[in-house]
Amino acid sequence: MKYQQRLQVAVRERLRKLMTAPFSSAGHEVHLAVTWINSQPALTGLLEEATRAEPDLDHGRFRAGLTDDAQFTWSSRTDEGRATLIWNLMQGIAKDEADNPAIGWQTASGYSMNRRPQDSWREFAEDILQPLFDYLSERVGAESSILHTLERYRTRIEWFDREELYTRFDTDRANGEEVYNLDLQRFLFLEGDHITHAKPRSASGEADLIGDLDGRDPLVCDGKIFDGSGRGKSYLVKGVHQIVKYAHDYGQHTAYLVIYNITDKLLELPTHGTPGAWPPYTELTGVRVYFIHVRVLPPTASKAGKATRVTLTHDELTNPDTT
Repeated sequence: MKYQQRLQVAVRERLRKLMTAPFSSAGHEVHLAVTWINSQPALTGLLEEATRAEPDLDHGRFRAGLTDDAQFTWSSRTDEGRATLIWNLMQGIAKDEADNPAIGWQTASGYSMNRRPQDSWREFAEDILQPLFDYLSERVGAESSILHTLERYRTRIEWFDREELYTRFDTDRANGEEVYNLDLQRFLFLEGDHITHAKPRSASGEADLIGDLDGRDPLVCDGKIFDGSGRGKSYLVKGVHQIVKYAHDYGQHTAYLVIYNITDKLLELPTHGTPGAWPPYTELTGVRVYFIHVRVLPPTASKAGKATRVTLTHDELTNPDTT
């Protein structure tokens, strides 16, 4: 069974567990579902992307509509926005569940007119929670998420193709970055159905990869080598600012920087998101830049000894002269 199909089955199973949970442990089941979703990079990537569709969602109005004294309405206008509302609600329930084990069915009873707690929870799970799982299942099946595709690309290189790509890179280091970027372009087309064009011209120069230029939603994606010296932190910082300019040129609010780490150093990247969640990202002048860190140095080429840590900070990103 393909990875996407297995993930779809797992998403539906999580929904089944929520729908059939005893009302007394509903909050705990939500906590388990949130924990599981956070452990799946493909799903967190989808949810991160969904937040970009409607950044000004009225979460307060949505929460107020779940009480008896207010009429319920979705304060969203897209599937992504609705998924974001539900995900935010579930994270709130999961956070409060430790101090208030009854938070699950209490939230449901405020929404449902049914007097039986178990029926209230079932109705709440069907009407309010299920659309999130439908959204995740549909998007995973369609393989339409850029982050989902890039997460699979990272896994493919690290698990299977390190040696081959590094050998090609090592034979022509002057143009080695192009080896990886062409490989990424091919993968995006074959596996993610993202049509890309190599080095199109824009007002800011030439992006390595700009996808779907003939459509209404260009994909702005750039790849940079990190070698810890000549192409070290300052090179990555310049890459971030460069890709932000590309995004502005093409009227986009999201961009993706793929970092090919050809060292055995541990690269730590800053994030405006949840610490430890994949992928990290930063926001500069209205553009969210996702960092896709790929370890491309084969184990056979690594030096013995304890790996050193290299940390890129927010201050270094916003002030390039400090690096």
